[in-house]
Amino acid sequence: MVRLLALAFAAYCYLQPALLLADDAAGQLAGSWKLTAWTIQIIGGELTEPMGHDPKGRAVFTPDGHVAFIIAAANRKPAANDAESAALLKSLLAYTGKFTIESDRFTTKVDISWNELLTGQDQVRFFKLEGDKLSLRTAEQISAVYPGKKVVGTLEWERER
Repeated sequence: MVRLLALAFAAYCYLQPALLLADDAAGQLAGSWKLTAWTIQIIGGELTEPMGHDPKGRAVFTPDGHVAFIIAAANRKPAANDAESAALLKSLLAYTGKFTIESDRFTTKVDISWNELLTGQDQVRFFKLEGDKLSLRTAEQISAVYPGKKVVGTLEWERER
C-alpha cells in the first residue's frame, strides 16, 4: 500500500507542471479573438485563401473550456433565392465544443458544426500565443473546405479587448 501511495504521489508530482501549464494556457486563451487571416496549403498544390483575402471570424474561448469558432467570407450578401442560400453556406464555417490543452496542442471535441461534417469529431490544432496574437495550425488532414484534398490550414487571430 505504501508503494502504491508513493507511486501515485510521484506520478502526481511528475504530471503537475504539465497540468498547470495547460490550465495557464487555457486561461490565457479565454476571451474573444478576431480572425485576421486564414490560409490553406493544399498538399502538393497551391496556397489558398478559402474565404478571400479579408475573411471575417471570431473565436471565443471560455474559462471553463468551451470554444466557438465562426468564419465567413468577407464579401457575403443576403440571399434572394435557394441557390444563393446554398452559396452562403459554402462561405461559412462554424463549430463549437469542449477543448483540452496538452503542451502546444488543443483538441476540440466538436458538439455542433455548420454542416455536420465535424460533429462528434476531434479537431486538433497547434497553437502559438504571443501577447494578443494567436496562431492556429492544423495537422495535415482531409479538408472540409476542399473535399478529398489533404491540407494544412493556418489561422491568425488578434485578441479583442
